[in-house]
Amino acid sequence: MKKKIIITSIFTIILIWMCTVTSKAAISASSATVNSGENVTISVSSAEKLGSYTISVTNNGGLTFVSSNPVSGAVANGTKISGTSTTGMTSLGSFTFKVPTVTTDTTYKVSITSSGTADPDLNDIAGTTAQATITVKAPQQPTQQQPTQQPAQQTQTPAQPAELSFTNSNATLYTTGTINLRSSPTTSVQNVITTIGSGVELTVSAKSTAQRDGYYWYKVTANGKTGYIANMSNRLTSTKPDEEKQEEKKEETTDKSTNKALKDLVVENYKLSPDFTPETTKYSLDVKGDVDKLEITPVLQDEKSKFTIEGNDNLKVGNNIIKVTVTAEDGTTRIYTIAVAKTNADGTPAEMLQLKDLKVNNANLSPTFSSEITNYTVEVEDPSSIKASDIVATAADENVEVNVSESVNTDKSEKIFTIVLEDKEGTKTGVYQITVKKASMNPITAIKNNKDNKLYYILGGIIGILLILIVIILIMIKKTADEEDAEEDMDDENTTDNYDYSLKNAIDEANAEPENIEEDLNETFNNAANIKSQILNSTAKEYDVFKDNDDFEKTQVFDNLDSEIKEKRKGKHF
Repeated sequence: MKKKIIITSIFTIILIWMCTVTSKAAISASSATVNSGENVTISVSSAEKLGSYTISVTNNGGLTFVSSNPVSGAVANGTKISGTSTTGMTSLGSFTFKVPTVTTDTTYKVSITSSGTADPDLNDIAGTTAQATITVKAPQQPTQQQPTQQPAQQTQTPAQPAELSFTNSNATLYTTGTINLRSSPTTSVQNVITTIGSGVELTVSAKSTAQRDGYYWYKVTANGKTGYIANMSNRLTSTKPDEEKQEEKKEETTDKSTNKALKDLVVENYKLSPDFTPETTKYSLDVKGDVDKLEITPVLQDEKSKFTIEGNDNLKVGNNIIKVTVTAEDGTTRIYTIAVAKTNADGTPAEMLQLKDLKVNNANLSPTFSSEITNYTVEVEDPSSIKASDIVATAADENVEVNVSESVNTDKSEKIFTIVLEDKEGTKTGVYQITVKKASMNPITAIKNNKDNKLYYILGGIIGILLILIVIILIMIKKTADEEDAEEDMDDENTTDNYDYSLKNAIDEANAEPENIEEDLNETFNNAANIKSQILNSTAKEYDVFKDNDDFEKTQVFDNLDSEIKEKRKGKHF
């Protein structure tokens, strides 16, 4: 019982720990709208104790970094602020940017990425990211003075179409081709509500008594929407389409190959690592500095599928990513990638540009980020929910440009993000890859990836109630078992008392028997003596046998009588 209680307590502590929510830093701009050429200040704050922390800032281009202003005791290093906080701080620092001159209103985003303490007694803001959006307003163009005297101009009002009259109708029509559902009975493009496909049932409530634009018009309801359709003779019919033919047509449309795999991927004069298999989509190889292009031959499993190759031209020194996209007959795709590491011209390994940090909002990298590791995997419930804007990549060198691109398999089961680093001279590169996959059904993972923190509290409350019920049930079971043990002990005591009573009666009866036995022995002895005397003294013929035979027979008879007496006497000593 004690072991069960200990295990239950440990399980409860683990659940409470899992439901802990990590604190986050806050970000705000001095103004959400800024005029061209002005400065804007981005402030970072946190009311939590953070211990040692580092704040990094990036923007999506266009804004020019001017300066950073840390709070007292912190250190500024370009677009980073580092410091130590043992108490809650309203402000951690600020960054100032100069906005560009624009001709149209333009929106820019500034991201703040925080990394924090390893002290378990303080809040950890590692992995949190916040954004501020700044809209730069274009300068107003001066308005030209209009002459005071304006020549009179005659404006012509376009002729309005004559009103159509409708008569009520209760009919059913079917489309034989695509046709537009319109908000009014005119052929204007602006009034199209939606386009209805072939074989759709239309409920007609009214029809026009005259033509407009060369057609009679119907007021109809289709797919839950009401509007007007022109009576085009080749697109409407009162005959219900043949359901079997519709099904055959559907099968013809959907019965296309979904095979988007390669049978082989051949790179002339090179060997892929690892060895090719159709289900493996990531490979790598090394080339010398004089190689600008590879001879790549994808071998399709299905001749109806097609392939395209990207990134194979003008290979640069450093890391390069070549994508081979296979498109199945049904339009779905699979992407194979080859990471090509190109050496310098003298054959020495190229110096690769590296990231200092790499994060994915609301998801975890596997393995944990290291600047030396270039390939990562992320598992989420819906891969399509991860966008390029969710990738936060910080280069080790602030002068390096970081670009994020994405490739999506059309079946939405996988998405690949490629992070390319390039210096201003274009002589050094670096490439990282993140593959986003659909996560397996794991309740802990689902809780971890859920954006709504309310789910934590709901599940934690439910589990807590269940644990309390389990403890109550265990206590009731223990109480019932104790009561049953007490009843069994009482029954045993009663049985012992009954046994002792029966044994006493038996002993008393046994002690009383010797008197009866003594009487029986005396009677038996007397009877035997009388018989012996009668035999010896009798002259009856039937006893002659004892007289004529030798003493053996007589002795035997007397011995039998003596044995009977002895047996009786033995019983006396019961």
